Amino acid sequence: MNNYRQLAPGAYLVAFLLVFIPLFDASLSLAPWHLGSSQWRFGAFGLLSNALMIPAAGALIAVAAAVAAGQVRMVKVLAIFCWFVVAVLVVSTVLFALDAMQSRRMINPAMTLSYYVASATALGKLVLGMLSFVFLARGSRLDRNTTREGTAPIRAFGKRDFASS
Repeated sequence: MNNYRQLAPGAYLVAFLLVFIPLFDASLSLAPWHLGSSQWRFGAFGLLSNALMIPAAGALIAVAAAVAAGQVRMVKVLAIFCWFVVAVLVVSTVLFALDAMQSRRMINPAMTLSYYVASATALGKLVLGMLSFVFLARGSRLDRNTTREGTAPIRAFGKRDFASS
């Protein structure tokens, strides 16, 4: 058993906390929820986009720990989680853009520049978060030749390859 396997549970706990605590805090600050209001949704997407990079750092820690420990199942679970987050962010980005267009006509003309800056910033954060999770999902792969520590890769016909170990 390598040291990475002993470190992995602690890394997963830190990753879990980094992913869920910022999202939980941000969702609590959105109360009371008004899903029917495009202005509320616009503000909610903007607020949640601010909290996106800390969960991305947590996902990075989890993926790095799983890959370093050689835990194939956990790597697959994390890859699926990252692709799920990418799908959620794609839908969120489209919905945010639609809410931004719908809310634009309700903005005070003196606040138009601030509105456009806030919209572009939130949209940029959503897109960068999406790219981060795409790279994490694509990076969540182990070599097909990954074997247990101390054993040489097995070639066809059951012969060991001692030259590569």
